[in-house]
Amino acid sequence: MFQNKKISSVPLALTLAVNHDGSHLGQVLPEEACFLKNIHLFDHFEFGISSKDALTMDVATRKLFEHSFLALLDSGVHPRSQNVGAFTSSIAFDLLSATDVDEFDVRDGFGGGAAAVSNQVSYQLDLLGPSIPVDTACRINYRFLDWVHYSQLSILSPSGKSSPFNASADGMGCGEAVVVFVIKLLEDAIRDGDKIYATMLNTTINSTGSAGPLKTPIPESQAAAMLAAYNGIGRSPTEVDFVECHATGTSVGDPVEANWVGNHFKRDEELLIGSVKGNIG
Repeated sequence: MFQNKKISSVPLALTLAVNHDGSHLGQVLPEEACFLKNIHLFDHFEFGISSKDALTMDVATRKLFEHSFLALLDSGVHPRSQNVGAFTSSIAFDLLSATDVDEFDVRDGFGGGAAAVSNQVSYQLDLLGPSIPVDTACRINYRFLDWVHYSQLSILSPSGKSSPFNASADGMGCGEAVVVFVIKLLEDAIRDGDKIYATMLNTTINSTGSAGPLKTPIPESQAAAMLAAYNGIGRSPTEVDFVECHATGTSVGDPVEANWVGNHFKRDEELLIGSVKGNIG
């Protein structure tokens, strides 16, 4: 599972920034995680951003600019002044959280919020479609400063590694990443000669309501969302060869997910399941 892992020690600068693991000063739990390299490199001239604004812009926002631009370039889509939307997940606001308020002007403060990040992407890339932030907790980015809270709750793995579906799993491993998808109607992408990596047949979303504790996965709700997705396109889960799971390496969530996947994706041949969190957190 960890043959191609990207796990390394927590940089000293980040350790000093937190200085607390819930029980001992000067330490952070975990001591390892998956970190991006050269994250402070940013060509602000490419996006028409001043050096001052770039300096006070959170690293996560800079990376989102870069990779949104690169994803669109790779796809062949020309987005400027077109009806292209920007839907962004929650962003880590460590710079805004750790800096004295006197160091920011009004524009900087507005630019640090989740809603403003979507707006900034739309502004910098000249996108005319909807600009919407999305925050769904464990399916978005975590702030490094949140490690304190998660360490106290014993959610994080002391080793820093996520070990999905493994008996040695001892919690969630954190990782830094930037993920950008360019989504377009298939018929339009074919017509325009865009580069196509995959097709999505359907998506669904639901909520657990009050079926169980807020932080506990409810298998019936997860299965209901999955079945709705397949029923909506007249397909069956038994047609699937591989299931990419949410599994983070926790003693509660992993067995729950593995069991309902096994019950609903029944097939005569073996079914492969996995979670990329074992490699990148």
